[in-house]
Amino acid sequence: MEKSAARSMFAGMRWLCILLAAGASAFAQIPTAPRTPDSQFLVAPPAVASTPNDQARFLSGLRVSPGSPLEAWQRTPEYLAHARDYAAMWKRFDARYFGEMRRFAAQQLAPRIGTTQTLTYFFSGPDFINAYALFPDAPVYILVGLESVGSIVPPEQLDVPRLQAGLANLRKSTGVTLQFSFFITKDMKIDLEQTDFKGVLPIIESFIALGGGQITHVAPFSPGGGLPGVEIRFRKTPDAPEQIVYYIQADLSNDGMKSHPALLAWVAHFQPAVAYLKAASYLLHEPYFSRSRDFLLTHSVAILQDDSGIPLKYFLASGPWQLNFFGTYTAPLDLFKKYPQPDLAAAYQSAGATPLDFGTGYKWKKGESNLMLAIRQAAAPRAEVPHPTSPAPPVPGNPGF
Repeated sequence: MEKSAARSMFAGMRWLCILLAAGASAFAQIPTAPRTPDSQFLVAPPAVASTPNDQARFLSGLRVSPGSPLEAWQRTPEYLAHARDYAAMWKRFDARYFGEMRRFAAQQLAPRIGTTQTLTYFFSGPDFINAYALFPDAPVYILVGLESVGSIVPPEQLDVPRLQAGLANLRKSTGVTLQFSFFITKDMKIDLEQTDFKGVLPIIESFIALGGGQITHVAPFSPGGGLPGVEIRFRKTPDAPEQIVYYIQADLSNDGMKSHPALLAWVAHFQPAVAYLKAASYLLHEPYFSRSRDFLLTHSVAILQDDSGIPLKYFLASGPWQLNFFGTYTAPLDLFKKYPQPDLAAAYQSAGATPLDFGTGYKWKKGESNLMLAIRQAAAPRAEVPHPTSPAPPVPGNPGF
Protein backbone atom coordinates (compact mmCIF):
# COMPACT_ATOMS: atom_id res chain seq x y z
CA MET A 1 0.00 0.00 0.00
CA GLU A 2 2.83 2.37 0.92
CA LYS A 3 4.74 1.49 -2.27
CA SER A 4 1.63 2.05 -4.41
CA ALA A 5 0.97 5.40 -2.76
CA ALA A 6 4.57 6.42 -3.20
CA ARG A 7 4.45 5.53 -6.90
CA SER A 8 1.23 7.49 -7.30
CA MET A 9 2.69 10.49 -5.48
CA PHE A 10 5.87 10.37 -7.59
CA ALA A 11 3.86 10.21 -10.80
CA GLY A 12 1.77 13.18 -9.71
CA MET A 13 4.83 15.23 -8.84
CA ARG A 14 6.39 14.31 -12.20
CA TRP A 15 3.38 15.60 -14.12
CA LEU A 16 3.28 18.71 -11.95
CA CYS A 17 6.92 19.45 -12.84
CA ILE A 18 6.18 18.94 -16.54
CA LEU A 19 3.19 21.27 -16.38
CA LEU A 20 5.16 23.92 -14.50
CA ALA A 21 7.99 23.72 -17.00
CA ALA A 22 5.57 24.00 -19.91
CA GLY A 23 3.88 26.97 -18.29
CA ALA A 24 7.17 28.70 -17.69
CA SER A 25 8.17 28.14 -21.31
CA ALA A 26 4.88 29.53 -22.56
CA PHE A 27 5.22 32.55 -20.25
CA ALA A 28 8.72 33.24 -21.54
CA GLN A 29 7.34 33.52 -25.08
CA ILE A 30 4.76 36.17 -24.19
CA PRO A 31 6.06 39.66 -25.17
CA THR A 32 6.81 41.80 -22.15
CA ALA A 33 4.93 45.07 -22.01
CA PRO A 34 6.93 48.28 -21.93
CA ARG A 35 7.82 49.49 -18.46
CA THR A 36 7.59 53.01 -17.21
CA PRO A 37 10.51 55.34 -18.09
CA ASP A 38 11.63 55.51 -14.47
CA SER A 39 12.21 51.75 -14.38
CA GLN A 40 15.73 50.45 -14.73
CA PHE A 41 14.91 49.00 -18.15
CA LEU A 42 12.31 50.46 -20.45
CA VAL A 43 11.57 47.21 -22.24
CA ALA A 44 12.61 43.60 -21.90
CA PRO A 45 15.71 42.62 -23.90
CA PRO A 46 14.48 41.93 -27.46
CA ALA A 47 14.94 38.64 -29.28
CA VAL A 48 16.20 40.44 -32.42
CA ALA A 49 19.15 42.87 -32.32
CA SER A 50 18.92 46.30 -33.91
CA THR A 51 20.65 46.85 -37.26
CA PRO A 52 23.49 49.35 -37.78
CA ASN A 53 21.14 51.48 -39.88
CA ASP A 54 18.50 51.60 -37.17
CA GLN A 55 21.18 52.34 -34.57
CA ALA A 56 22.42 55.27 -36.68
CA ARG A 57 18.91 56.63 -37.15
CA PHE A 58 18.14 56.16 -33.47
CA LEU A 59 21.26 58.04 -32.39
CA SER A 60 20.51 60.92 -34.74
CA GLY A 61 16.86 61.32 -33.73
CA LEU A 62 15.30 59.78 -36.85
CA ARG A 63 12.54 57.17 -36.98
CA VAL A 64 13.74 53.56 -37.01
CA SER A 65 12.26 50.89 -39.26
CA PRO A 66 8.92 49.28 -38.25
CA GLY A 67 9.44 46.34 -35.94
CA SER A 68 12.85 47.50 -34.77
CA PRO A 69 13.62 46.70 -31.11
CA LEU A 70 14.34 50.42 -30.73
CA GLU A 71 10.77 51.48 -31.56
CA ALA A 72 9.60 51.37 -27.95
CA TRP A 73 12.36 53.75 -26.88
CA GLN A 74 11.31 56.31 -29.46
CA ARG A 75 7.92 56.77 -27.79
CA THR A 76 9.36 57.88 -24.46
CA PRO A 77 9.56 61.53 -23.34
CA GLU A 78 13.30 61.17 -22.77
CA TYR A 79 13.98 60.07 -26.32
CA LEU A 80 11.58 62.60 -27.85
CA ALA A 81 13.53 65.36 -26.10
CA HIS A 82 16.77 63.98 -27.60
CA ALA A 83 15.18 63.85 -31.06
CA ARG A 84 13.95 67.44 -30.79
CA ASP A 85 17.39 68.68 -29.70
CA TYR A 86 19.10 66.83 -32.54
CA ALA A 87 16.55 68.07 -35.09
CA ALA A 88 17.16 71.66 -33.96
CA MET A 89 20.94 71.26 -34.29
CA TRP A 90 20.55 69.73 -37.75
CA LYS A 91 18.17 72.47 -38.90
CA ARG A 92 20.74 75.14 -37.99
CA PHE A 93 23.59 73.21 -39.60
CA ASP A 94 21.57 72.61 -42.76
CA ALA A 95 20.68 76.30 -43.09
CA ARG A 96 24.15 77.68 -42.30
CA TYR A 97 26.43 75.03 -43.77
CA PHE A 98 25.12 71.82 -45.33
CA GLY A 99 22.72 73.31 -47.86
CA GLU A 100 25.16 76.04 -48.91
CA MET A 101 28.02 73.55 -49.16
CA ARG A 102 25.93 71.29 -51.40
CA ARG A 103 25.23 74.23 -53.69
CA PHE A 104 28.92 75.18 -53.71
CA ALA A 105 29.83 71.59 -54.59
CA ALA A 106 27.40 71.51 -57.51
CA GLN A 107 28.34 74.94 -58.85
CA GLN A 108 32.07 75.15 -58.20
CA LEU A 109 33.55 71.69 -57.58
CA ALA A 110 31.70 69.20 -59.79
CA PRO A 111 32.22 71.15 -63.06
CA ARG A 112 35.97 71.39 -62.40
CA ILE A 113 36.93 68.05 -60.88
CA GLY A 114 33.98 65.73 -61.41
CA THR A 115 32.27 63.64 -58.76
CA THR A 116 33.60 60.10 -59.04
CA GLN A 117 37.01 60.23 -57.34
CA THR A 118 37.97 58.79 -54.00
CA LEU A 119 38.10 61.45 -51.28
CA THR A 120 41.10 61.48 -48.92
CA TYR A 121 40.53 63.47 -45.73
CA PHE A 122 43.56 63.53 -43.42
CA PHE A 123 43.14 64.96 -39.87
CA SER A 124 39.42 64.42 -40.23
CA GLY A 125 38.44 62.96 -36.90
CA PRO A 126 34.80 61.88 -37.22
CA ASP A 127 33.93 64.80 -39.53
CA PHE A 128 32.16 62.88 -42.26
CA ILE A 129 29.33 65.39 -42.62
CA ASN A 130 31.41 68.22 -44.12
CA ALA A 131 33.13 65.81 -46.51
CA TYR A 132 29.74 64.42 -47.56
CA ALA A 133 28.32 67.90 -48.09
CA LEU A 134 31.12 68.87 -50.48
CA PHE A 135 31.67 65.47 -52.13
CA PRO A 136 28.28 63.73 -51.99
CA ASP A 137 28.99 61.27 -54.82
CA ALA A 138 32.46 60.02 -53.87
CA PRO A 139 32.51 56.22 -54.13
CA VAL A 140 35.06 55.98 -51.31
CA TYR A 141 35.82 58.28 -48.36
CA ILE A 142 39.13 57.75 -46.53
CA LEU A 143 39.15 59.52 -43.16
CA VAL A 144 42.26 59.45 -40.96
CA GLY A 145 42.64 60.85 -37.45
CA LEU A 146 44.07 60.25 -34.00
CA GLU A 147 40.69 59.58 -32.38
CA SER A 148 39.81 55.97 -31.52
CA VAL A 149 37.49 53.96 -33.76
CA GLY A 150 35.22 53.08 -30.85
CA SER A 151 32.07 50.98 -30.73
CA ILE A 152 28.31 51.14 -30.22
CA VAL A 153 26.60 49.03 -27.58
CA PRO A 154 23.18 48.20 -29.11
CA PRO A 155 20.91 50.77 -27.44
CA GLU A 156 18.22 48.19 -26.66
CA GLN A 157 20.68 46.50 -24.29
CA LEU A 158 21.10 49.60 -22.11
CA ASP A 159 19.17 50.71 -19.06
CA VAL A 160 17.65 54.17 -18.91
CA PRO A 161 20.52 56.01 -17.17
CA ARG A 162 23.18 54.58 -19.50
CA LEU A 163 21.16 55.34 -22.60
CA GLN A 164 20.39 58.89 -21.51
CA ALA A 165 24.07 59.48 -20.70
CA GLY A 166 25.13 58.12 -24.09
CA LEU A 167 22.66 60.25 -26.04
CA ALA A 168 23.53 63.38 -24.07
CA ASN A 169 27.25 62.87 -24.70
CA LEU A 170 26.59 62.26 -28.40
CA ARG A 171 24.73 65.56 -28.64
CA LYS A 172 27.64 67.29 -26.94
CA SER A 173 30.25 65.67 -29.20
CA THR A 174 28.43 66.37 -32.46
CA GLY A 175 27.04 69.74 -31.41
CA VAL A 176 30.36 71.52 -31.90
CA THR A 177 30.60 70.45 -35.54
CA LEU A 178 26.92 71.11 -36.21
CA GLN A 179 27.38 74.61 -34.80
CA PHE A 180 30.90 75.58 -35.93
CA SER A 181 31.65 73.01 -38.70
CA PHE A 182 34.75 71.54 -36.99
CA PHE A 183 35.69 69.41 -33.97
CA ILE A 184 37.94 70.43 -31.08
CA THR A 185 40.42 67.57 -30.83
CA LYS A 186 41.37 67.90 -27.17
CA ASP A 187 37.70 67.84 -26.12
CA MET A 188 36.93 64.90 -28.39
CA LYS A 189 39.55 62.67 -26.79
CA ILE A 190 37.66 62.97 -23.50
CA ASP A 191 34.07 63.13 -24.74
CA LEU A 192 34.29 60.16 -27.09
CA GLU A 193 35.26 57.65 -24.40
CA GLN A 194 32.78 58.45 -21.63
CA THR A 195 29.72 56.33 -22.47
CA ASP A 196 28.52 53.20 -24.28
CA PHE A 197 28.74 55.05 -27.62
CA LYS A 198 32.50 55.36 -27.89
CA GLY A 199 34.96 56.78 -30.40
CA VAL A 200 34.20 58.14 -33.84
CA LEU A 201 31.92 55.30 -34.97
CA PRO A 202 28.63 56.57 -33.47
CA ILE A 203 29.29 60.09 -34.77
CA ILE A 204 30.12 58.98 -38.32
CA GLU A 205 27.07 56.69 -38.40
CA SER A 206 24.77 59.44 -37.13
CA PHE A 207 26.15 61.86 -39.72
CA ILE A 208 25.49 59.33 -42.49
CA ALA A 209 21.89 59.04 -41.29
CA LEU A 210 21.44 62.81 -41.03
CA GLY A 211 22.77 63.18 -44.57
CA GLY A 212 20.09 60.81 -45.84
CA GLY A 213 22.23 57.66 -46.14
CA GLN A 214 21.12 54.11 -45.38
CA ILE A 215 23.84 52.00 -43.76
CA THR A 216 24.15 48.50 -45.19
CA HIS A 217 27.32 47.15 -43.55
CA VAL A 218 29.72 47.97 -40.70
CA ALA A 219 32.85 45.93 -39.96
CA PRO A 220 36.31 46.30 -38.42
CA PHE A 221 39.04 47.08 -40.93
CA SER A 222 42.79 47.63 -41.10
CA PRO A 223 44.93 48.95 -43.98
CA GLY A 224 47.77 46.85 -42.57
CA GLY A 225 50.43 47.14 -39.94
CA GLY A 226 47.96 46.70 -37.12
CA LEU A 227 46.31 50.10 -37.60
CA PRO A 228 42.71 49.99 -36.32
CA GLY A 229 39.89 51.10 -38.54
CA VAL A 230 36.29 50.59 -39.54
CA GLU A 231 34.51 50.15 -42.88
CA ILE A 232 30.99 51.53 -43.26
CA ARG A 233 28.96 50.96 -46.41
CA PHE A 234 25.84 52.98 -47.20
CA ARG A 235 23.47 53.96 -50.01
CA LYS A 236 21.69 57.25 -50.62
CA THR A 237 18.58 55.32 -51.68
CA PRO A 238 17.86 51.58 -51.94
CA ASP A 239 18.63 51.71 -55.68
CA ALA A 240 21.72 53.94 -55.45
CA PRO A 241 25.26 52.56 -55.77
CA GLU A 242 26.96 51.62 -52.53
CA GLN A 243 29.45 54.13 -51.08
CA ILE A 244 32.18 53.27 -48.58
CA VAL A 245 33.58 55.19 -45.62
CA TYR A 246 36.90 54.03 -44.19
CA TYR A 247 38.07 55.54 -40.94
CA ILE A 248 41.63 54.71 -39.80
CA GLN A 249 43.15 55.72 -36.48
CA ALA A 250 46.71 56.78 -37.26
CA ASP A 251 49.46 59.27 -36.50
CA LEU A 252 50.14 61.20 -39.72
CA SER A 253 53.46 62.67 -38.57
CA ASN A 254 56.71 61.51 -40.14
CA ASP A 255 57.41 59.28 -37.14
CA GLY A 256 53.93 57.81 -37.36
CA MET A 257 54.28 57.07 -41.07
CA LYS A 258 57.71 55.54 -40.49
CA SER A 259 56.20 53.21 -37.89
CA HIS A 260 53.18 52.35 -40.07
CA PRO A 261 54.15 52.64 -43.75
CA ALA A 262 51.21 50.42 -44.71
CA LEU A 263 48.76 53.32 -44.44
CA LEU A 264 50.09 55.49 -47.28
CA ALA A 265 50.78 52.39 -49.38
CA TRP A 266 47.14 51.37 -49.01
CA VAL A 267 45.76 54.87 -49.68
CA ALA A 268 47.92 55.13 -52.81
CA HIS A 269 45.91 52.32 -54.43
CA PHE A 270 42.85 54.60 -54.65
CA GLN A 271 43.30 56.57 -57.85
CA PRO A 272 42.24 59.09 -58.94
CA ALA A 273 41.83 60.77 -55.57
CA VAL A 274 40.87 64.23 -54.37
CA ALA A 275 42.15 65.49 -51.00
CA TYR A 276 40.23 67.62 -48.52
CA LEU A 277 41.86 69.49 -45.62
CA LYS A 278 40.05 71.60 -43.04
CA ALA A 279 40.87 72.77 -39.50
CA ALA A 280 44.09 70.75 -39.75
CA SER A 281 45.95 72.64 -36.99
CA TYR A 282 48.46 73.86 -39.62
CA LEU A 283 50.37 70.60 -39.11
CA LEU A 284 51.26 70.32 -42.80
CA HIS A 285 53.18 73.59 -42.42
CA GLU A 286 55.65 71.74 -40.19
CA PRO A 287 58.67 69.74 -41.43
CA TYR A 288 57.73 66.76 -39.25
CA PHE A 289 54.58 66.25 -41.35
CA SER A 290 56.41 66.41 -44.70
CA ARG A 291 55.64 62.78 -45.61
CA SER A 292 51.88 63.30 -45.46
CA ARG A 293 52.22 66.65 -47.22
CA ASP A 294 54.33 65.22 -50.04
CA PHE A 295 52.01 62.25 -50.37
CA LEU A 296 48.95 64.45 -50.90
CA LEU A 297 50.77 66.68 -53.40
CA THR A 298 51.94 63.63 -55.34
CA HIS A 299 48.85 61.43 -55.26
CA SER A 300 45.99 63.94 -55.54
CA VAL A 301 44.44 65.16 -58.77
CA ALA A 302 42.90 68.02 -56.80
CA ILE A 303 43.06 69.40 -53.27
CA LEU A 304 40.35 71.46 -51.58
CA GLN A 305 41.55 73.10 -48.37
CA ASP A 306 41.46 76.08 -46.06
CA ASP A 307 44.67 77.86 -45.09
CA SER A 308 45.36 75.33 -42.30
CA GLY A 309 46.23 72.75 -44.96
CA ILE A 310 49.28 72.74 -47.25
CA PRO A 311 51.04 76.14 -47.56
CA LEU A 312 50.72 77.81 -50.95
CA LYS A 313 54.48 77.74 -51.51
CA TYR A 314 54.47 73.94 -51.83
CA PHE A 315 51.87 74.07 -54.60
CA LEU A 316 53.94 76.62 -56.49
CA ALA A 317 57.06 74.47 -56.08
CA SER A 318 55.44 71.16 -57.03
CA GLY A 319 53.10 72.32 -59.82
CA PRO A 320 51.68 72.69 -62.23
CA TRP A 321 48.46 73.46 -60.38
CA GLN A 322 45.47 75.54 -61.35
CA LEU A 323 44.58 77.58 -58.28
CA ASN A 324 41.04 78.76 -57.54
CA PHE A 325 40.38 81.03 -54.54
CA PHE A 326 37.16 81.37 -52.56
CA GLY A 327 36.16 83.50 -49.61
CA THR A 328 38.46 85.78 -47.64
CA TYR A 329 41.98 85.17 -46.37
CA THR A 330 43.15 86.94 -43.23
CA ALA A 331 45.81 86.12 -40.64
CA PRO A 332 45.23 82.92 -38.63
CA LEU A 333 43.70 82.95 -35.17
CA ASP A 334 46.02 83.89 -32.30
CA LEU A 335 46.35 80.21 -31.41
CA PHE A 336 48.00 79.67 -34.82
CA LYS A 337 49.56 83.10 -35.35
CA LYS A 338 52.94 81.54 -36.20
CA TYR A 339 51.50 80.34 -39.54
CA PRO A 340 50.76 83.47 -41.61
CA GLN A 341 51.03 83.20 -45.41
CA PRO A 342 51.86 86.56 -47.00
CA ASP A 343 52.03 84.90 -50.43
CA LEU A 344 48.49 83.58 -50.00
CA ALA A 345 47.28 87.02 -48.94
CA ALA A 346 48.92 88.50 -52.05
CA ALA A 347 47.30 85.87 -54.26
CA TYR A 348 43.87 86.70 -52.88
CA GLN A 349 44.55 90.39 -53.51
CA SER A 350 45.87 90.04 -57.03
CA ALA A 351 43.74 87.21 -58.41
CA GLY A 352 40.46 87.99 -56.70
CA ALA A 353 38.23 85.37 -55.14
CA THR A 354 34.65 84.18 -55.35
CA PRO A 355 32.67 84.81 -52.15
CA LEU A 356 31.74 81.85 -49.96
CA ASP A 357 28.13 81.60 -48.81
CA PHE A 358 29.05 79.51 -45.76
CA GLY A 359 31.66 79.46 -43.03
CA THR A 360 34.27 76.74 -42.74
CA GLY A 361 37.37 75.95 -40.73
CA TYR A 362 38.61 77.86 -37.72
CA LYS A 363 37.14 81.14 -38.93
CA TRP A 364 33.71 79.61 -39.18
CA LYS A 365 31.60 82.74 -39.57
CA LYS A 366 30.23 83.54 -43.01
CA GLY A 367 32.41 86.14 -44.73
CA GLU A 368 35.57 85.24 -42.75
CA SER A 369 36.43 81.82 -44.21
CA ASN A 370 38.63 80.76 -47.10
CA LEU A 371 38.98 77.78 -49.41
CA MET A 372 41.44 77.07 -52.18
CA LEU A 373 40.84 74.48 -54.88
CA ALA A 374 44.10 73.32 -56.48
CA ILE A 375 43.79 71.19 -59.62
CA ARG A 376 46.77 69.42 -61.10
CA GLN A 377 47.18 70.25 -64.79
CA ALA A 378 49.67 70.47 -67.62
CA ALA A 379 49.64 74.28 -67.91
CA ALA A 380 51.37 76.72 -65.58
CA PRO A 381 49.50 77.37 -62.33
CA ARG A 382 47.18 80.30 -62.39
CA ALA A 383 44.55 81.85 -60.16
CA GLU A 384 41.07 81.76 -61.60
CA VAL A 385 37.84 83.36 -60.50
CA PRO A 386 35.23 80.57 -60.56
CA HIS A 387 31.88 81.00 -62.24
CA PRO A 388 28.53 79.45 -61.25
CA THR A 389 27.11 76.64 -63.35
CA SER A 390 24.27 74.24 -62.65
CA PRO A 391 21.94 74.51 -59.64
CA ALA A 392 22.54 72.40 -56.57
CA PRO A 393 20.70 69.14 -55.93
CA PRO A 394 17.99 69.10 -53.27
CA VAL A 395 19.23 68.91 -49.69
CA PRO A 396 17.96 65.99 -47.58
CA GLY A 397 15.83 67.07 -44.68
CA ASN A 398 15.47 65.69 -41.18
CA PRO A 399 12.27 63.58 -41.07
CA GLY A 400 12.50 63.37 -37.29
CA PHE A 401 9.94 63.70 -34.58
